[in-house]
Amino acid sequence: MVAIAPFRGFVYSEDEMRGSGGLLVAPPYDVLSLAEREAYYDGHPHNFLHVDLGRTLPDDPGEMAWHARSAAVLEGWFRDGVLVRSPRPAIYVMETEFTHPLTSRRQIRRGFVCLMRIENPGRDARIRLHEQTFSFHKLERLDLMEKTRSQLSPIFGFFPDAEKAFSNALSSLAGRAPDMALRDTSGQVHKVVVVDDPETVEIFRSRLAERTVYIADGHHRYMTALNYRDRTRERLASGGHSPGPDSAVDWVMSYLCPMSDPGLCVLPTHRILRSWDLSNDEILDRLAPVAETRVFSFADGGRRAACDSLAEKLHEDCRKGLTVFGLYLNGADCCCFVKIKEKVKEAVAEKAPERSSLSLLDVSILTDVVLIDALGLTEELMDDPGRISYISDASSAFRLVEGGERAAFILNPTSLAEILKVTESGYVMPRKATYFYPKVTNGLVINLIDPEESVCGGAWAGSAPGSRPRAAWGAVSEGRLAPCGESGPECEGSLA
Repeated sequence: MVAIAPFRGFVYSEDEMRGSGGLLVAPPYDVLSLAEREAYYDGHPHNFLHVDLGRTLPDDPGEMAWHARSAAVLEGWFRDGVLVRSPRPAIYVMETEFTHPLTSRRQIRRGFVCLMRIENPGRDARIRLHEQTFSFHKLERLDLMEKTRSQLSPIFGFFPDAEKAFSNALSSLAGRAPDMALRDTSGQVHKVVVVDDPETVEIFRSRLAERTVYIADGHHRYMTALNYRDRTRERLASGGHSPGPDSAVDWVMSYLCPMSDPGLCVLPTHRILRSWDLSNDEILDRLAPVAETRVFSFADGGRRAACDSLAEKLHEDCRKGLTVFGLYLNGADCCCFVKIKEKVKEAVAEKAPERSSLSLLDVSILTDVVLIDALGLTEELMDDPGRISYISDASSAFRLVEGGERAAFILNPTSLAEILKVTESGYVMPRKATYFYPKVTNGLVINLIDPEESVCGGAWAGSAPGSRPRAAWGAVSEGRLAPCGESGPECEGSLA
């Protein structure tokens, strides 16, 4: 069963938010360029990136030396009232308005932040991971968590909601006057509604319990929270002490979004080969046995026209079920459309039929057939961020190659149906197989981890003084979510 709980999160104070809320938050640290990081650092002294990815200094004794400074900064913000703790355990309903980068349409995504009990990964787990992770990222995030004793950003999960009960509930709750509202520097609009009446939270908790949660983004953070749990329990046990069964170390801060939400978007994650000792001709020669290649010359209308034609061809053949990707090589006056030969796909499927849901994914074919088998990269090199980097915007990928990177491999997005099929089969995709957009913005709420604190203790024991009463659910109980009896049949589209 999936267990969730409210928590007393830390948020920016009203004084901090007034007039400068959009300058305080930031995207996840791993999607920012160096120039973007500096802009966030310089934009406000209390921008959350100062904690989540602090500046490195020339005399730092190691690459993680900034972690101690982040802990000191965070402690200062607690002490000075920059960050204040919610008075009661709550879930945080979040609405994000954004522009879709491929269609340019404004869209809205709704979800909620809560704590979710950590499970060990496995075929029978109700929390499913779908991507491999990088070793260094997990070590780095674990050290930062140990230094700050906080979960600074939530994992991002989604769950089935065919009846649209959660989607409707979140839409109604998000219609309340927000407790926090801001427009960030990228133009995204964020609204946060704090839901702290126990009856409403209990409805969310009970209705989610028998569903499966799929991690969309934050695999490193989830495994970091699991490792932190195990290390903390081992350390305390060695001193003769054992945290209770509902200790804060057993939970991970999570942003959960129903699959029925129309704003749940998946973008491709393109591969940037940063360096490799093969010439352009050698790369194309090695691809010839496994793929057919078509050239889009820059001479026919320029680079922009060639890239647009390539993108259109990729989208067209994706709808036909073909395995295709784009290739742009440093120094070339063209971009290439690459189609994997059907006989190659047949051979992959025959090799391990039970793994075909995974092995025939575009991203798996690119990883196993192209990068490893054809071009000669090893598993060790695939785990090296200095060798391969990832980006969701194709135009930026092209610019990186023109700026000196070796090659860009342009992919179609992995679909939600493909993600579910792989995870339900018990497999995990290659690293960075998906890019859920937009990322969950950091700094809207954080979770302080105290092993002595019981997450569930008192959280459901009636309404706390001053908490919002049942009327908080009243807005949801009207219209689309009509109330039902506790023991009666569920209403269509109802959580109550």
